[in-house]
Amino acid sequence: MTDSLLLKCTLVTSRPGGFPAGHRLHPGMLELAARLLKKEEGGMLIDSFVFRCGDTVGFLMTHREEDGIQSLVHRVLESCHDYLRKKNIFPPDPTSTVSCTLSFAERRSEEIVLFLADHPTPDLFNLHLYRIFGDPFTTTRLVTDTALQEGFVFTTTCQGSEQTFSLPEDIYRFLALIRRPEEVRICMVSKRDGEHAASVTGSPEAASPGLLLRTGGIFPDYGEAVEPFAHPYMVRSSVRDRPMMPLIPVSLCDAQGSRSGGPPRVVCLAFTLARGRLIGPADIFDDPGLDPVRELGSRIAGYSRSHGPFDPFV
Repeated sequence: MTDSLLLKCTLVTSRPGGFPAGHRLHPGMLELAARLLKKEEGGMLIDSFVFRCGDTVGFLMTHREEDGIQSLVHRVLESCHDYLRKKNIFPPDPTSTVSCTLSFAERRSEEIVLFLADHPTPDLFNLHLYRIFGDPFTTTRLVTDTALQEGFVFTTTCQGSEQTFSLPEDIYRFLALIRRPEEVRICMVSKRDGEHAASVTGSPEAASPGLLLRTGGIFPDYGEAVEPFAHPYMVRSSVRDRPMMPLIPVSLCDAQGSRSGGPPRVVCLAFTLARGRLIGPADIFDDPGLDPVRELGSRIAGYSRSHGPFDPFV
C-alpha cells in the first residue's frame, strides 16, 4: 500500500502558557484550538481532538497526507498565543512543539491509546514501553498468544543516532542501554515487518512528552498498556532544581499539579477508529482502582519534596 493511502494518526504537544504559571490552560484557548482544527476536517484532516494535561496542550489528528500538517499546527498555535497574550498569559521560555505519528492500514477494529505527561522529560516512557512491549509479566500475551510471541522491534535515539533492538533476543543489551534514560530514549516500537506499534514525541529538551500506541489484536491490549502506570515510578523533571518525583496517573479533570507545581501527572485517553474518525475518548485513568497508586505517589512526592534543596536522588 502506498504511503498516501495509509491512515496517519499524529499527536502534537506544546506549552503555550497557563494560569497561574504552569497550572492549567485557559478553557477559551482550548475551545479556539478545537474550533480551528474542526474547520480543516473534510480537507486536510479527517478528524481531530484537543485536550490538555496541566499547561500542556495536545492535538490528536487523523489524516492521509502529511503536507501542510506542521504549518496548520503552527497557525493554530499562533492564534492560541494571540488569544493568551490578550489575557496577559505568556508561554514559558523557550517554548517547544513536538509531535509523533503512527502510519498504518486501518484494521477492522482499530484502537489508539495516547498518554500525555506534564513536566517530566520525554525519556520517562522508556520503562513503560519496555514493560508494555517486552515484559511478559505485564503483557502476558507475549507468552500466551502466537500473534505476539515473535516480539517487537524497539528504535532508540541518542544525540541523533538511532539503534534498533529486537526483543526478546536483544533484551539484555537493550536494558543496559536504556537503564539511564537521560542518555538514550525509545522513540518507536514496531512489529518485525515494520508495522508501527508505538511512537513517542519529541526531543530530550521538550517539556511535553506524549506517547501514541495501537492496542488489541497483534498488539498488547489497552489494559496491558495501562498496567505499567499502575505504579508511581520516579521520573526526572524538565524543571531545573526540582527533585525526581513519582509519575501519577490522573483523569483529565485532575490533570494539574499543586505542591511545588507537581507531582507530575500523566493522562491516558483511548479511541476506536472508524474510517479515520475518532470514537471517544475514554478517560482511562478515571478509575477508582488507581486511587491506591495516586495515594502512594502523593506520599512519595511529599517525602521527596521534604528534602528541600538537598536532592535525595542526585
